[in-house]
This record gives sequence, C-alpha cells and structure tokens, in this order.
Amino acid sequence: MKIKILIIAVILVSISFAQEHHRKERKKYNDKELREIVSMISSNFEKLEREYLTKLSYRDYTRAKTILIDSYDLLNSIPIPEEHEDDLPLPINNSDFNGLVESIKSEGFDSDKIGIITIAADYHYFLVEQVLELVDLFVMSDSKIEVVKITYPNIIDKNNSHRLISAFTFSSDKEEVKKIINSFPVK
Repeated sequence: MKIKILIIAVILVSISFAQEHHRKERKKYNDKELREIVSMISSNFEKLEREYLTKLSYRDYTRAKTILIDSYDLLNSIPIPEEHEDDLPLPINNSDFNGLVESIKSEGFDSDKIGIITIAADYHYFLVEQVLELVDLFVMSDSKIEVVKITYPNIIDKNNSHRLISAFTFSSDKEEVKKIINSFPVK
C-alpha cells in the first residue's frame, strides 16, 4: 500500500514539474504572429468542414458541426488588437497560391481562368512576382492584361510594378499596363 502511494506521489510530482516546465517554455507571440495563427486555424477549420465533415453521416456531421462552431467561437474570443492602417496586408500564402495556379491550369478557356482569378482577387492580396506567374499562364495579350487589371488593386508591393510592364513584348501592351498602374495613385 505504501509503495502504491509513493508511486502516485512521484507521478503527481512529475506531472506538476512537467506542467511548470511547459509554462516556462511557452513562446510569447506578438500581435501579428497571433493574427496569422488565428487565420491559419480558421483556414484549417474551413478546410475541415469543406473536405471532411461533408463525408460524415448526418448524425456525426451534426455533432462535428457543433464542435466546429464551438471551436470557431473560442477562436473568435481570442483578444487580438486591431491592425494599424499602415500595416500592409499579407499576400496569399504559397500553398493557397499553388492551389490557385492548379485551378487555373485545369480550366480550358481563358474566360474561365479569368473568372477564377477574379474570385481569388476578391479575397487575397498578391505580390508582383505572383501576378507575373499568373500572367504567364496565358498566351493572348488581352488575357494577360486582364489579369493585371484584376489583380493590380491587390498588389502589396506596387514599388515593383515596373516588372509588370517588362513582362509584355508589344509596346501597345506595355502602354496598356502603364495606364493600369497610373490609374492607382501612389500613397
């Protein structure tokens, strides 16, 4: 009996020590990192709901959906200070961008590809390098220029806009891209 009590005491002391060590080792996050973590968790929840919950039976789906909603509520209760206006938004992450590129490549017609880019531009910001990659998915100049028109308002590194102009061969196309760039005043 004494040995059992001693073993339980050792286990409790070990657990207490491990918890204290874990608290000391816990990383402190700044506001921007915390926002990114919350965004990634939210994105994972959306993916979980979209790709996996729909495959469950109705009974399991309703239970899982309840847990997911509770998790969303907990996630939204994390106090995150508002972003300052001078903070730049983050560009679409590489994983989402690669998914976007694959979606565009799977379409046969330029109009359908443009439609996908239009939807993506409603929800994401881009780097000039990413827009150049999107432009390269098209053959026709008109479609390439349309990609620039759609994405340019959401480009966060407009200081690299000159690279968009040099991506075109014909001077008339270059002039059209210059007009798009000049239609957005420099801040």
